Amino acid sequence: MDGTLRHCLIPTLIVLMLCAVPAVAAAEQFVCWPIARGDTAASLARRLTGSAAAVHGPTFQIRNPARRMFVPKSQYQRLSTDWQACVAAKPANTSGPAHAAVPSTTAPAIVPEEPAITSAPLAASSAPPALIQAKTSRPDGASAAAIAATCMLILMMSAGVAGVLVERPIPPPVQRAGEAFVTVFARPLRDLSSDAPPIQTRFRFVRRKQQLEISIAPGPGRRYPNLADHRTNVEYDVNRVMRVLGNHLVQSDRLRAAGKWVVVPVRLADAKPTGAK
Repeated sequence: MDGTLRHCLIPTLIVLMLCAVPAVAAAEQFVCWPIARGDTAASLARRLTGSAAAVHGPTFQIRNPARRMFVPKSQYQRLSTDWQACVAAKPANTSGPAHAAVPSTTAPAIVPEEPAITSAPLAASSAPPALIQAKTSRPDGASAAAIAATCMLILMMSAGVAGVLVERPIPPPVQRAGEAFVTVFARPLRDLSSDAPPIQTRFRFVRRKQQLEISIAPGPGRRYPNLADHRTNVEYDVNRVMRVLGNHLVQSDRLRAAGKWVVVPVRLADAKPTGAK
């Protein structure tokens, strides 16, 4: 597979996997009880599951009914009586044991808008576990819309970043003009006693400006061209090249230094920046 294509596909697959997580998490079934004053997360976990260590596991959760979401475990130090303690439960026809014991003699009451989360008064008795059978939960309309919007936004951002990272080919006429510039610039600098190139070059095409940035640097063992010591000579040589190439190529911006490179921004004489009239 092409490297560029691979780099575009990997972020997309990761985004799709992340978008699938809320739907998987939402399929868990929970039964919930109100929290009384003085209750702690550890005491609730011990009472509902038989182990205080369950407070750190995924099957024990504290829920905020007003916001219809689980409270982060980092906030378990201070519980609100407006919250609920919830434990994961298996359907009644499951052959294995339930995730948690339900120490209440009152049958859980199903909450209409959230069929997979039930509520019941929390009693201190140690009655046998009460199993519930609930439909697989689905995100409500607002949550589903938010999840879809978030995933779409992430995908759009990933596509935008991928578009920036993908290096597009330089248009052939611009490429030929750049190569002509380099040939004319280097001609008087050649040393007939050496096969080493007098300059190093690289191209970068800025599509929005329709501008080719020709970067030139001294060849091995040389110091020219550079703007620090020879700005006047470099400017003279650039003007010389423009005169030789005639009206086909124009300098579109000032010369600038980028490390060892001298950047010469040029464009075709008949090219206009994107959006220009």
